[in-house]
Amino acid sequence: MTKEHFEAARASEAEYHQRFYENNDLFEQGTWMAQPGPVVMEMLERLLQHREDAQVLDLGCGVGRNTIPVAERLRGTPSRVVGLDLLEDAAAKLKENAEEFGVQELVGSEAADVEHYPIEANAYDYIIACSALEHTSSRDALEQVLDRMKRGTRTGGIHCITMSTDVEEVDRVTGEVRKGLIELNLAQQDAMALLQQHYRDWNILIERVVPQSIEEVKEGRSIDFRCSLITFAAQKIR
Repeated sequence: MTKEHFEAARASEAEYHQRFYENNDLFEQGTWMAQPGPVVMEMLERLLQHREDAQVLDLGCGVGRNTIPVAERLRGTPSRVVGLDLLEDAAAKLKENAEEFGVQELVGSEAADVEHYPIEANAYDYIIACSALEHTSSRDALEQVLDRMKRGTRTGGIHCITMSTDVEEVDRVTGEVRKGLIELNLAQQDAMALLQQHYRDWNILIERVVPQSIEEVKEGRSIDFRCSLITFAAQKIR
């Protein structure tokens, strides 16, 4: 990937999400923020089978689609849920949403790039990375983030990852198909093999791939964002 391609993809993704968060409320019906990711809550429940509280890191949290429901589930416990997003406006909106939903005491919000975020060692029980890792600049950068995520996780902790692969954009007017403009557009098989290799010393809980299509407006064009969506979860066993 050239620097120019990365910067164009980063600008396009940032512009899309900035506009989306401005025009849509958290949990608004008919949007992809209507509810938390079911697998996120499923893995949280698995974690809570053997503990009452959790230290949680939500990478690429946006305005709180997963952060807020996780915090609500942990209400009344000495838990902490830290949400991290590249966009300063998203991080600020997460704080507002935490107050609106009464979980401000549990939720922390930071604006930072996942690729360069220094995850504290042995600090978290649950790390969520939903549609975050494909916004790194290279395969090497992705692997470095995974290394930091693993070092930051306590024994028994869980990682919940979703990742768009084989991304393409289909113009809804002309039918033109383009390779998706996203920072890291890995082939599904390559991405899954990378995750399997990286978590070979963990207990892999979920490995799933489904086709996904989301209607978006990018650069004034109405498109279908199509991908093979990987869902991957693993638990640290030692």
